[in-house]
Amino acid sequence: MVKTVRHLAFISALMLAFGFAGSATNAQTNSPKTVVMSVDKNPVASGDTFILTLTVDQFIEDQEWRPAELLPDFDVMGTSSSSTTQIINGATTREKTFRTVAKAPQQPGDYELGPFTVAGATSNQLTLQVLPADDPALSEQRDAFMRVELDRDEVYVQEQVVLTTKLYLAANLHSGNIIPPELEDADIRQVGRDEDSTEVIDGRMFQVFQRSFVVIPQRSGAQEIRGPVFQGQINVASNRTLFPSFSSTRAVTTAATDLPLTVKPIPQDWPKQHTWLPAELVTLSVSVGNEGSTQPEDEQLQITQGEPLTLTYRLTAVGPLADQLPRLDELVRQLPIGDASIYPEAPESAMNQRNGRLVSQQTLRVAIIPHSAGTLEIPSLELPWFNTQLRGRQQAAAPGQSILVAPGVSDGRDVQPTAAQQTPEPSAPSADEAKANTETVTSPTATSQRELRYWQYAAGALAALWLLTLLFWFLRARQHNTGTAHQEDATSSAREGNARADLRAVQRACNANDAMAVEVALKTWMRAQLKLSGQLNALADYFDHTPLRSQLEHLQSSRFSAGQHDWQEGKALWRALQGALQAHKERQRGQPSELPPLYPQ
Repeated sequence: MVKTVRHLAFISALMLAFGFAGSATNAQTNSPKTVVMSVDKNPVASGDTFILTLTVDQFIEDQEWRPAELLPDFDVMGTSSSSTTQIINGATTREKTFRTVAKAPQQPGDYELGPFTVAGATSNQLTLQVLPADDPALSEQRDAFMRVELDRDEVYVQEQVVLTTKLYLAANLHSGNIIPPELEDADIRQVGRDEDSTEVIDGRMFQVFQRSFVVIPQRSGAQEIRGPVFQGQINVASNRTLFPSFSSTRAVTTAATDLPLTVKPIPQDWPKQHTWLPAELVTLSVSVGNEGSTQPEDEQLQITQGEPLTLTYRLTAVGPLADQLPRLDELVRQLPIGDASIYPEAPESAMNQRNGRLVSQQTLRVAIIPHSAGTLEIPSLELPWFNTQLRGRQQAAAPGQSILVAPGVSDGRDVQPTAAQQTPEPSAPSADEAKANTETVTSPTATSQRELRYWQYAAGALAALWLLTLLFWFLRARQHNTGTAHQEDATSSAREGNARADLRAVQRACNANDAMAVEVALKTWMRAQLKLSGQLNALADYFDHTPLRSQLEHLQSSRFSAGQHDWQEGKALWRALQGALQAHKERQRGQPSELPPLYPQ
């Protein structure tokens, strides 16, 4: 009986506790929501970024907060959200926090933020003060800012301009990333290595990180380069730890100002038959001679009629990309070379960096076979280019060559014997001499017959040995062909295995929604299996598949924006890639080809 009473009392206490908790929860649910807005820095430099934090005391959907619509004067670069739940003495509290990275206007002034209405609740109002980037008042409160400059603000189309950015940090850097500058229809690449130093500004010590980019615009007109953006964590002292040597981190973001750029079109007097080539320096050289041959500089090169001769042309340019160089094989085919056949190979291109500059090179090997003896004249190869330093047109040229061609052994000329080689005609023999000769010929007849049989036997033995040799080489060649076939089968199997492994790497990265890993895996696959180089737009052009092109453009946009961590289109990109592969297979079935299938099963 006592135990029963205790059980009833325990159950009643639990019911009362749950009732109070439920009342508290209902009160929390039914209470009006509050929205609190704050910014991480105020004032802010013109063109710089700031973080607007919006905290709501309830769980709401992400689409309830639409910063792009509510901040028309600002460039919204990305938004992240987080949720927290706390239970204290039976009372449950929930919060949803939005962090929006926005870029301040270029025009200084005071800008009103809010009040914003989110999910039926109204936020507070703030006045954001935007000051000029060089205002002294900013240096006292800014822990991070960026400065950029261009080596010139007026260039020709496809001419490279160097953009140098400097990141200033008043605290130790914990982690971070610099998002490259952006310009529509332009190729932008980092060049050189990052440099770090220190600088004192208004009595404050700053760490300075310098990075350089080359910007190559592909269209003319007045344009604006969107400045690079830094997002990272800096170390700050924490008062909530028992160990003073430890520090916590704080998120910071800052952006450089946008830079105007005037891009001029190709000059009207540029020769239309030549490729437009703006560069700091261009050289064109040629070496003449076959592989391994050496020729003194003071002697004329001599070859034999019908013998192939190798010419190697090298084009080197400082500034342009490798695909901007004109094709040397097309220029060589236009040379007026005499009685000779010309066989240019496919040109080889390469690009690297030297002293913060892009250096591109193209190499072409040409085989020339003269058909007649004499002197073979190879004209000079000339190439116009635009000097971006002197702002004028110049000419690069590989010097012409004069080669002596000796007659071949089968040139059809009659060779007359010399006087020492001429043989006098014999005189008619007398009767006695004829009789003596007849006896001499008759006496060794038996000996000649024996010698004839001996040579017949020897010829038969040689013929048998020759047949045995042919049989041996036939079996040897058959065995070699069999081994080669097995080796080719093994190579083909390995190639198929590598193709599947590369595609599986793409699929894993897509399933993980890892934008960076997807880009790396796609570039690895397209280089190894499709022999494509460059950016992902080359892959889109190869397949010409609209869904895949759209997904690749979205991937690139997410990779180089502040909200790149929000990319969730991995499965959609994988489906688009599978569709592009299937469409490519169907096109191959419709067109007969001797080439092996691109994606073997």
